[in-house]
Amino acid sequence: MIYGLLTPEVPLGPFEGSPITVWSTQGKQAKLHATSSCSYLRSARATEREVQLNASMVARMCPQCGAYSSWARPGTGLAVFLNTLTGLGLLYELDSFRDADEDASSNEKVRQAAALLHRPAPDAPADTAAQEAAEDDEDDMWEELQEARRVREAVFGEWRGALASMHRAHQQLELFPWLSSWAEAALQLKADRLRTLQAQARLLVTEDALLAAAVAAALQEPDVPADDPAFAPLGAPAEVKKQLLSLWRRWQGTVEDSWDPPREQAYLVHHLADGMGSRRKGRDQMLEHARAVLAEWETRAQSAAGGQYDERILVACLPHDAATERNSRRSLLDRLEEWELGVLAVYTVDTVWQPQSVITVRVPEPVAARLLTQQHGLSYSEPEAAGTEPAPETAAERSSVVELSFGPGVFDDTPVRSRRPVTREHLRALRAAMRDAEQLYVVFSVDAGLEVVALSVLEQRCAAGWQGVIIAGASDLPGVLFDSRHPAPDQDAPETEEIWPEGIYDPHHEAFGARLGVAEGERLLVQLCAGRRDVGHALRSLALARGIADLRQLKTAGYDDRGLARRPFASEVWHGLLAMDQLDLHPFEPDSDAGWRRGTGLPLGVLAPVQVYTSDAASQYQGRAHSPGCAHRRPEHGVGHDDDLVTLEELLGCKDFDPCSKCGGYAIRRLNQEQVAYYRAAHRLHDLAQRVHAVARKGGADGSELVAALEEFAGLDRDRAEAWFPEWGQARQWRQVVDRLRRELPGPGSV
Repeated sequence: MIYGLLTPEVPLGPFEGSPITVWSTQGKQAKLHATSSCSYLRSARATEREVQLNASMVARMCPQCGAYSSWARPGTGLAVFLNTLTGLGLLYELDSFRDADEDASSNEKVRQAAALLHRPAPDAPADTAAQEAAEDDEDDMWEELQEARRVREAVFGEWRGALASMHRAHQQLELFPWLSSWAEAALQLKADRLRTLQAQARLLVTEDALLAAAVAAALQEPDVPADDPAFAPLGAPAEVKKQLLSLWRRWQGTVEDSWDPPREQAYLVHHLADGMGSRRKGRDQMLEHARAVLAEWETRAQSAAGGQYDERILVACLPHDAATERNSRRSLLDRLEEWELGVLAVYTVDTVWQPQSVITVRVPEPVAARLLTQQHGLSYSEPEAAGTEPAPETAAERSSVVELSFGPGVFDDTPVRSRRPVTREHLRALRAAMRDAEQLYVVFSVDAGLEVVALSVLEQRCAAGWQGVIIAGASDLPGVLFDSRHPAPDQDAPETEEIWPEGIYDPHHEAFGARLGVAEGERLLVQLCAGRRDVGHALRSLALARGIADLRQLKTAGYDDRGLARRPFASEVWHGLLAMDQLDLHPFEPDSDAGWRRGTGLPLGVLAPVQVYTSDAASQYQGRAHSPGCAHRRPEHGVGHDDDLVTLEELLGCKDFDPCSKCGGYAIRRLNQEQVAYYRAAHRLHDLAQRVHAVARKGGADGSELVAALEEFAGLDRDRAEAWFPEWGQARQWRQVVDRLRRELPGPGSV
């Protein structure tokens, strides 16, 4: 069965006339397909062409493509609009929960179930025979009672589904106001069905049971008869007290979240007999006394619930994500407990769906107190004071809302000069329509100019009042720039390149220090993503992430409705951004005879501003500092909000830095070409310095070879000096080190 089929009657609003690409066979009335691989397209002579989206074109759509295929480039406004409508989107929601299906319970069946569920409590039996007869009657009614409970669960499940569906429909219509008048008839049918289901649900729950549950939740821990000899099978008095208090917590937790009255929880006493044999001496007497204890607790709850209480009016505003995914147990409405569902069914007096979904309830004081203090479920509050409601919208205001609603120009489906400010609602629609919406975006604002941010960060900014436009997402970058960087894998070609090559420690080797550079990060990313479909997107994300000043902004921002962490890119991209290898900083340490290895005293130069990320740069916390990729710290790679960001110059001055022995304590942002060249040159000079010191200690050794080697570093050309040393004093320090080494050499080569 095809759900959510787009039909010509659906208003297209500002998207009417948008160009889309279709495939079709010859003929004026041939069906149009969104892709050449559609299973309904059986001709090999299909041609590709561009048409304008309108009602006549929609009428020619292939049924399968019209319901499930994307007719526009992902991430554009048209794609979000069509994805929100089709499939299990708005069109499906408007068509669901409108009429009773074949599995729905009739009103008569609901009344019969209510009569069984609300049967009065039986009188206490006069003797043993009467008690046995009452137990037999209870056994005979067990199946009927279970069926009545199944009816109640089915009715509440359908009512919850109808409530969530109505909420989703209005949330989706809020983005596309031009659909409101067209959807009125369907919404009215859904509202009628919702009222019918609520009336059925109200019959299956009593106000007394809900009030007793609210009172039981507020009861204080009672004194228990720990010294009663009847409870001797449980052990010493201390153990008896422990077991009875455990029974109390179990009873209170069950009663406070149940549709049934407290007397239905008498079966809980059998938990005391767990592990006891049925013939254990004193077992039956213990259970009888436990039932008496439960009866006392029930009496406390019923007497408190029997009082007269004032009523209070509360309102609950359904958040936008209250019903993100049907029957997922992850959205808020799907996680509501039995008691709160019963309260909504019995005490709801009004429900408003626009401009925000608001449920109004009139409840007794104990119920209100529990709703206002509960830690889960919906959030309730007192209604606003009378007279503070906003004035009705004027026609001009409604027109402006339509203009600023979702349409072309919000995303990158128009020229940049035609872009419209993006709002939090637009980003919500984008996230709902695209599973991979969490990526990096280039945005522009007057205050900050061009920036690269993740979608989660952009949502937070929009919620705080940020105003700007989206220029492009990572998936929108031209593929021609990246195709040559990840050639198509050849399955027949042997794998000759290692992902993690061995380190090179000879500073005179041409590849020394290359593992720290951006080129190596890109190669590593391609290797790690080899054979995967997202290698192109990973390279695009890497290119954008290089423009972010602080990588801590890229950390995972929460979880989606499937429980998966929201990441702007694949975790392998971190290897393209950060070098987990540790730097050898001996060339930049002061020249001293102390220690087994002397420094050379070279300036950091262009390496000074290199970013260093660590968990603790100044030993402020217990434990050692770890790098973002250390397995000791977290199971996922990447920089977090709580990481420290320092420069390499600052790290070199941190005397209290205590690194992890496994990871080295930090990771650096990958070096550019000039930084790698200077790092290699500094180590070559440092190696020469160690050899010069060794020759000087020997006295009569020939140093001519070292003199020739030092000549390469003695006179730096202007371009290289400017690239390596931001300050003139650093270039002078470099020359002073070279001159000192030349003077230290013995023989004719000395200066």
